[in-house]
Amino acid sequence: MVDCQDGHSFLETIEFVSIVFHCLTVIEVPVHLYTAWVILFKTPESMNSVKWHMFNVHFWSASLDISVSFLTAPYLLFPHIAGYGAGFLMYLGVDPFVQTTFVVILIGCTVISIAVLFENRYTILASSNRFWYRVRKSIVGVFYVVAWTYFIPFQYLMPNQAEAAPIIFEKLPTLHCFYTGPIFVIALDVTIIVWATATKMFFEFLFILALGVLTFISITSQNKSVSLSRKTLALQKRFFMSIIIQTAIPTTIIAIPLLCCAISLLQGHYSQAMNNVCFLIISNHGLVTTFAILLIHKPYRDAIFPCLRRERKITTDIISTALPTVD
Repeated sequence: MVDCQDGHSFLETIEFVSIVFHCLTVIEVPVHLYTAWVILFKTPESMNSVKWHMFNVHFWSASLDISVSFLTAPYLLFPHIAGYGAGFLMYLGVDPFVQTTFVVILIGCTVISIAVLFENRYTILASSNRFWYRVRKSIVGVFYVVAWTYFIPFQYLMPNQAEAAPIIFEKLPTLHCFYTGPIFVIALDVTIIVWATATKMFFEFLFILALGVLTFISITSQNKSVSLSRKTLALQKRFFMSIIIQTAIPTTIIAIPLLCCAISLLQGHYSQAMNNVCFLIISNHGLVTTFAILLIHKPYRDAIFPCLRRERKITTDIISTALPTVD
């Protein structure tokens, strides 16, 4: 038994996770509801073709946020696929594997909603590509089916919980110093789950990258032709760059904690404080995405900062009045 006289941080406890997640819920709910209202009622006619795709991204991102911060509040013992929950679903007695599957499905749907947003841009620009028109719905459908079903077979890997929990405590001898509650173990051998998840995410992000590259090529090629007006092409290019930034910001923010988790997995290193902080950062993906949507896209920015729009209009009017006219 490890001596627990050495100080252990509050960051390592499930109480820390519970408090922070529930505080995040108080922030997330009004922000997500307000953003949904902005997208539904402040999207200009020029963005009607993408309005529901933007709402789709926001819906899945917000659902993932709420599911993690309020419904599950996971306390994960990475690099082992084990842990427990401090969320509302655990209070209701919902099976931990069902909770885990629910969150995994939401993660998959969030990633695919981003892919569908890029797919919409490419489909509009590549209107002459008949092959893509025939296969695009099938490809997206396959990704959705995989997102909803791929984690379900892992229930057959679950060990006997009465035997598995002591094994986890034995592998993590310092755990009992700050946590003595129950543990739910999905699998003692993480190899299959890690490789299956990594493969799934590789193809999802490869699909998004391919759509981004193809969209950029389409915009570049049409810029050299006269098939679309310069104004339309400028709007297409500006919006494409906006969704690139909208996707890149939250992805960059969660890249560092994901890298820490990957290193922890490869080296077999365990730090519960690092686990808690990393997954709290990752769980903010939806909130960061929401702020990116509101601040990057000009119509939404004008909706939340109307004073700036009025100031620009006044400045423009003053300049127009000051300019000399030619009779």
